[in-house]
Amino acid sequence: MLGLTSWGLIILLLVILAAAVGLVALRGWNRLAGRGPLALAGRIGVMAGVQLVIVSLVLTAVNRYYLFYGSWSDLLGAAGGKSQVLEKPPANPNAAASSQVTVTSAAKLGPGKGHTPSKDGLVQHLDIQGVRTGLKSEAYVYLPAQYFQKQNAAKRFPVVLFIAGYPAADRLTWIDKGHVPEEAFLQVSAKKAQPMIYVMMRPTIENGWDTECADVPGGPQVETFFSQDIPDAISNTYRNRTARDRRGWGLAGYSTGGYCATKLAMLHSDRFSAASSMAGHFHALLDTTTRDLYGGSKAVRNSNNLTWRLKNLPQPPVSILVASALTGEKTYPSAQKFMAAARPPLLVEKWMLPSGGHNFKAFRKYIPPTITWLSDHLQGE
Repeated sequence: MLGLTSWGLIILLLVILAAAVGLVALRGWNRLAGRGPLALAGRIGVMAGVQLVIVSLVLTAVNRYYLFYGSWSDLLGAAGGKSQVLEKPPANPNAAASSQVTVTSAAKLGPGKGHTPSKDGLVQHLDIQGVRTGLKSEAYVYLPAQYFQKQNAAKRFPVVLFIAGYPAADRLTWIDKGHVPEEAFLQVSAKKAQPMIYVMMRPTIENGWDTECADVPGGPQVETFFSQDIPDAISNTYRNRTARDRRGWGLAGYSTGGYCATKLAMLHSDRFSAASSMAGHFHALLDTTTRDLYGGSKAVRNSNNLTWRLKNLPQPPVSILVASALTGEKTYPSAQKFMAAARPPLLVEKWMLPSGGHNFKAFRKYIPPTITWLSDHLQGE
């Protein structure tokens, strides 16, 4: 099946369009030029068909460029779908998280797609099942070249959890479009960043449902999954190679993922010390994609409103980078309110583009400064 963002789909649509136009121009139109309801219906049908192919081609090209939907399942998810929640969680909630992680594949990456992990690093694909929540998700983990070097055998690396926007696709977003492994490699090589472990995910647990990384009343406990299950799973999978405490753990994300990154850092400062919001919002979103995340409770919704928390609750001891655009970015007003409400011990810095829309073309520009900033704020051992 052709992928939603593949060149193959665009080429197929171009072939269909060319064939349809050619068939009408060379053979079919004269036959439909007569009078009567059948000829009229034929002309309308041909024109509608050609227009449908043109619209499909344009939408496919736009989606491929801006990455609104990463796969057919993401696109069709709004029509329904089931979250991957176990009917019964594991009997022992303190069981080793590594037993719930399956490494399904590995791909050597680096500038030029090198083939030596100790020089280029390694990307692994993981299937993770939360031992507390029962939730399942895939993740791509980039291990830097230094991870495989003998002189670093005892070193513990900082870990950064990258969360994409909704709905997105893990590999397509962070590797094929965001080029996070290559960008991390280049910045370490240029001595602009320290080697870190990157865990690349998306926030979508159930297709068609933007859970905003919330513990949904009566629903999936997504906040707990990302704040507890994922760090424990990564720590146990890469045993003795990840930072032991919050000083070495950070988050980053764009759009919904930016909101998730900031919220997880603020609500779980015992786990994380820094986060970067790339064009993320800071209020508690509620729309057709989120459904009723808060069980109709104003108190629960307020607890997920990051600006409300800054105005009404103690400031958390974390560092936040707000990466946005001064014009053209729809979430910037929300970012302004958040930054205005920030007080120590919360520390907020900003990195601004003069202009930029809410799309992956702009999101991509936030990734390099985010890597550098996180490197400056996280500690390895």
